[in-house]
Amino acid sequence: MTNFDPFAPGAVLSIRHLGDNELVDAARTIEEEYGRQLDAARLAIAAEVEHRSWRMLGSDSLAAKRGCRSGTELLERTTGAAVNTIRKRIRLGEKLRDRSNLVGEAWPAEFSVVAAAMAEGKLSQDFAAAIVDELAPAAHRANPDHLRAAETALVESAATPTMTAGELRIQAVVWRAYIDPDGVAPDEEEALAKRGIRLGRVNGGLVPISGNLTPLVAGQLERLFNAYLTPRREPAFRPDGDAPAEAEPDELVIRVDRTPDQKRHDVLGGILSAAARDPETPKLNGAAPTVLVTVSAEDLQNVTGAGWIDGIDAPLSIKTVRQLACTADTQTVILDQNGAVIALGSPTRGFTPQQRKAIAARDGYYCAAPGCGAPGDWCEIHHVMPHAEGGPTEIDNGVLLCWHHHRTLGRSGWEIRINEGVPEFRPPSWMDPRREWIRVSKSKPRILAQLKRALRDTG
Repeated sequence: MTNFDPFAPGAVLSIRHLGDNELVDAARTIEEEYGRQLDAARLAIAAEVEHRSWRMLGSDSLAAKRGCRSGTELLERTTGAAVNTIRKRIRLGEKLRDRSNLVGEAWPAEFSVVAAAMAEGKLSQDFAAAIVDELAPAAHRANPDHLRAAETALVESAATPTMTAGELRIQAVVWRAYIDPDGVAPDEEEALAKRGIRLGRVNGGLVPISGNLTPLVAGQLERLFNAYLTPRREPAFRPDGDAPAEAEPDELVIRVDRTPDQKRHDVLGGILSAAARDPETPKLNGAAPTVLVTVSAEDLQNVTGAGWIDGIDAPLSIKTVRQLACTADTQTVILDQNGAVIALGSPTRGFTPQQRKAIAARDGYYCAAPGCGAPGDWCEIHHVMPHAEGGPTEIDNGVLLCWHHHRTLGRSGWEIRINEGVPEFRPPSWMDPRREWIRVSKSKPRILAQLKRALRDTG
């Protein structure tokens, strides 16, 4: 079998006709025989253009001769590549370019081992960046022999057939900590000074969040995400091709079509709800940090219009406002047509800690939604009969629901009721045309009782 030639006539169009093995071989061929050489050339050209466009050369600089302000602009206009792409090439290329001192003496590149490997087509730009980006900060503090040993070892490791750029970067981080242990503390101090989280302006109904976390905080958050997003806790669902009518009621689960980012968002929502309920959370104006939701009496009564969260410009649908009335960490402010306050929902209308313990015990300390494994501590208590419609804040009217299932209950097609003190779920017709009520059993004592009854019946 001949190697794939991307320059052959019709080569790109023929890719869809390649067999599985041929397709994988083509991907490898493109990278090893063409991609790496192109990467090396791009980096060398970018560094050389930048060198010849040095501002100190004035009108004699290459960029100035072409009517450009810098080598970056010249490359942008010449290649059409994005500015960020060009800047990355220049920064990396300069680390791999031979140098000279003030008297014209030639010096090897700062990372000569990486440069040689790239010139020989052994490294891609991603591999080179993984090594250089991590080792460069230590270059002026570490022992030169140790630095060269780290560089050599990483280049050799990159040759491993299964190695990826991400894995190589992890190795480079370890090498840097080893050869430059004194650099860890200053890096931490600098990182600590840059830590922070920012909430942006509302855009399209969403509030962007950005910032920087310290490794410790990031690690804690990542561990929490991993703990509650592990596949064994993922709600199962039936493939589209399965006929819902043939499903056994006990096997039906609430379908969840969320991206990993959406799942992390919902986990964070659960964390914040739990934190607001924690008695150790600092008080705000003498009370627990409660979100204020403002809505007009007319809109609330007619289920139209919108509500507003204090401090956030994005509107909330009335359906969402009514759902939030279930949670103890929100408080509804109702205004008349003139804007006067006519009612202030009591934050104590939420379920008490003792009620919450009882409901959690009954629901098995997990979200009661079929198939969901969200922990009870992060769940909210949902009023089965809405509080806005006179539903009592009592154990027999409450059920544990995670942030996601609480927010999507109204539009998912599922219904909830309490039957003989136990939550039951009714699936939407697209999942079960019979729409039979499902009694969810997550409480271990209740499951044990069911087993005992089953054993007695068979005995």
